[in-house]
Amino acid sequence: MSETNPKTALHAICGAYLMVAYSDGQFAPVEEGRLMSELAADEAFKRFEQAALTAEMAELVKAFPDDYEATALDVLVSIASIKDHDVERRAVKHAARVAVIADQAISPQEEHALDRIAMALGLEKGAL
Repeated sequence: MSETNPKTALHAICGAYLMVAYSDGQFAPVEEGRLMSELAADEAFKRFEQAALTAEMAELVKAFPDDYEATALDVLVSIASIKDHDVERRAVKHAARVAVIADQAISPQEEHALDRIAMALGLEKGAL
C-alpha cells in the first residue's frame, strides 16, 4: 500500500472536522481550538506538523462559509482517497467525532455530515 500524500491527508482530517462543525451553521472559534488541542494529544496526528495542520484549518475555515457543499464534496473526495490507510482513516474518524464533542451537542445536520463521512470511508451510515 502506498503512502498518502500529506496534503491530502490533512485536507481529509481537517475537512472532516470542519464539515461536521459547519454543518449546523453555528461554528464557533472555540471549536477550532478544541480540535487543535485534541489533535496535538492524539497519537494518530504525531506525523503531521502543527503548522501544516493550522494552515490547512485556516484554508478550510475560509472555504466552508463561502460554499459549504462544494467544500464538503472536495473534502469527501480526499476522505475517500485515504480510506485504505489506517492512520489517516483513524484520524478522520477521530476529527469528525471531536467536532460533535466540541459544541457538546449533535444536530440532525451534524448527524448527516457524519453519515457522509462514514460513507466516504466505506463504512455504513451511523458508524461514526
